[in-house]
Parts: sequence; C-alpha cells; structure tokens
Amino acid sequence: MTDRLLEWMSYRERGQRNDLPKNLLSSSNPFRMLEDLSLLAHVEIQQDGSWQVAPPAFAVIGDESDGGKTAILCGARTQGVLERLTKACELNGGELRRHQQTDRPQCIIVAAPSASALSAIANVSGIPRQRDAGFTLLACLPPIRDWPRISCPMVAGKVAEVKRFSKVDLHWLPSSLEEASQAVRGLFRIKRDWNWITLIKSGKDTQSQIDVYAGRLAAAAGARKIRLNMSSRTLCIPVTLKPPTVISRALTLCSGMLPVVDRENWQFVFRDVPIRTAHLAISITGLRVA
Repeated sequence: MTDRLLEWMSYRERGQRNDLPKNLLSSSNPFRMLEDLSLLAHVEIQQDGSWQVAPPAFAVIGDESDGGKTAILCGARTQGVLERLTKACELNGGELRRHQQTDRPQCIIVAAPSASALSAIANVSGIPRQRDAGFTLLACLPPIRDWPRISCPMVAGKVAEVKRFSKVDLHWLPSSLEEASQAVRGLFRIKRDWNWITLIKSGKDTQSQIDVYAGRLAAAAGARKIRLNMSSRTLCIPVTLKPPTVISRALTLCSGMLPVVDRENWQFVFRDVPIRTAHLAISITGLRVA
C-alpha cells in the first residue's frame, strides 16, 4: 500500500501533509509517514510542513575502496524509473533486491558485480549516484555545538506552557517563564497560543531559537548515552535524543532500512553502520559512548 503512496507522490511531485490519500496511508498518520519518507531520502519536508519528492538517486553503500557495488534507490519511484533501472541492470549484470518494511515502501537495493558495473547502471538508467552516501552526508554537517541557531529576545507576556529539558532524566520537565528568563544555561520549550518556541540559553540575557532535536543534543552534550556494537554494526541512540533528520537520514542510508525501536531500552537502533560513519556521527552529536 505504501509503495503505491510513494508512486502517487512521485507523480504529484509536491503537496501538503493533508493531501496524502487516506486509503494509501495504511494505519499511519501523515506526519509520521512523511517523517519516515524523509529519513529514507524519498521526500524533503519544508519548514511550512509541505513536502516535495526528491529526484531519483542512488545512495551507494561504501566507496570503491571497500566495494561500492551496492546502492539504495532513493527519491521518486515511478513505473518509468523502475523500468529504466530494470533494463540497466539486465545490461550490466545487476540485480534488484527488494526488502519489505512494515507499513513503509520497499527498500530497493541495486547489487552490481563491480563498482564500474554500478556506475554503468547509473549512467544507463539516468540516475545519479552518491558514493558512500551516509558518510558523505555527515561530512557536510557541523557539530551540534555549531548547529544553526537564531539569536532572539526572551519571550515575554502570557504563555500557555513552559518546559525544560533535563540532561539527567532525558525528558521534558514542567518549568516557568521566570525560570527560563533567569537561567544561564538550559533548553526550554515555550508555548504561545498554538506555536512552540525552542530556546537554548547561553547566558542570563542571551538565548537563541534552535531546532528542537539539535537543542536536546546540545543540552545533553557529553552524556554517555550512545551504544555502539562494532561486531553487529549497530548504533543505538535514546529515543528522547533523536538527532535532527539529516543525521538520522545519513545513518538510515547505511542500510536503506528505517531504525528499529528497541522498546525495552527505549532506543533507536540504526543497522549496518560502518565504524568510521558511526564515529563521525557520534562526534557530530556531541554525545559519548556508554
């Protein structure tokens, strides 16, 4: 069902969250569906909540030094794209592997006999490729301490709710506008009318707006909260410290599969993450390995 949704979106190209056909959404809500499609590099979500399908692209797993013979098909997925890709694989000895994801589009991986064959498949099908996509994407990002933020005056007047993020408990605690105003450090979420504002303090009279995901990581900087298993190549991050979408996307593109939620330990588990990619991701988050 969700494969048909991705096809529908590919022909539609762009739209609003509420445009998604309910009969193709399965049991998922539109926000969560778009968020997962963004992690899989199929769509881009704009600040106003609208979406746009990305052009077809190959996210190569690894580089030529360690194989570089497999790639994940990302972006628009029309019948024309799949037909061109199938023919290109037949001409160059490639294989299309399809992996099911629960209530999400299939993960389509192109496996070629060599890096040069994969390059030929990309050229014949007209689909560009990015070598070692996960690592390359991370290499373009700043560390969380330098993540974009906008200086602003402190919120004043009547507010509906104020919360402060606890580095110890890793969740939001009730707070007040007075506490937020007087704090020298800390991350606060302030609700005015219908909108939430996320502020990070760097001094009593110095605060900035920041992405809520980046803000939580900045507030938890230095905490030993990441688990890295080198033998299974899994990287685990607490759900309450979920990274910004672009970081989660880079880790997702290591396998083409969405992270699994370990409900016992309440963690996101990213799979098949190369060690150098994992170390770069950890460095960017500012967290430490437990």
